[in-house]
Amino acid sequence: ETRETMRMKTHPQYFLSKPRRSSKAGMTIGIDLGDIWSHYCTLNEDGEVVDRGRFRTNPSGVDKRFRDIGPARVAMEAGTHSIWVSEQIRELGHEVIVANVRELRAISHSDRKSDKVDAEKIARYARLDPEILRPIAHRTVAQQETLTLIRARDVLVRLRTGAVNSVRGLAKPCGYRLPASSTLTFAKRCLAVLPPGLAQALGPLLQQIADMTVKIKEYDRAIKQLTETEYPETQALIKVYGVGHLTALTFVLTLGDKQRFQRSRDVGCYLGLRPRRSQSGDSDPQLGITKAGNGYLRQLLVECANHVIGPHGKD
Repeated sequence: ETRETMRMKTHPQYFLSKPRRSSKAGMTIGIDLGDIWSHYCTLNEDGEVVDRGRFRTNPSGVDKRFRDIGPARVAMEAGTHSIWVSEQIRELGHEVIVANVRELRAISHSDRKSDKVDAEKIARYARLDPEILRPIAHRTVAQQETLTLIRARDVLVRLRTGAVNSVRGLAKPCGYRLPASSTLTFAKRCLAVLPPGLAQALGPLLQQIADMTVKIKEYDRAIKQLTETEYPETQALIKVYGVGHLTALTFVLTLGDKQRFQRSRDVGCYLGLRPRRSQSGDSDPQLGITKAGNGYLRQLLVECANHVIGPHGKD
């Protein structure tokens, strides 16, 4: 390089006049997913808005919008519909980025928040640097369907717990304290000790508790069968004392592809089991865990740990 060229590069105006780097992905599309309608914003290589609109949040609406366009980078927030939408768009030949919602406070806490504005912001983040969105890897739809079986079981367990607490609370004003019992035999033991008046009033509730217990057992059998047939990798986890079929299957389905974790310690961070940090200058306080990621799996793991180190665990 000549001295003249070097002198020009040191001048501030040189950096201002440099051409803007375009996105390698060509078009970039940001999507703000909604339950019925989803809004999108399309940017060209120069970052200019070339298209806005909305489409129905269903398979036919997604197909109609993204099938007849060239390969593009498509970004969206993680949410209720992001699993199947991202998978369908990826199958149509597009690059898909699913953003971590916790990292998008500039969108969720904006004072000019709207579906159209959110879609454009997501598109601009994805065009400039996708790492700003802290992309996440979704499980497949098939894995999500199996995980739905586990979550449906959890709904029944919580309903049964609420019903049991209600029966105990309704019996106390009448002077009856129901005996301590496991949920498996709760309905039978209560009917044996309740007077006729209370038995007539609480009988339907107790019958519902008994029916839910039967359904939960059916879920447990289905989960055990899945661990033995569809997901054999769970067998290594079940060998750990205190870990059952439910926790093992939930663990495998929630993590999905294990190859995306470089170290085993990254799994704890992914599930929110690492301490939060707010370091500034000489201040570096010790904080609680982040509680990010899947709360249900974190609950199961904590229950397993308490069983292992508790009085029922092995020495």
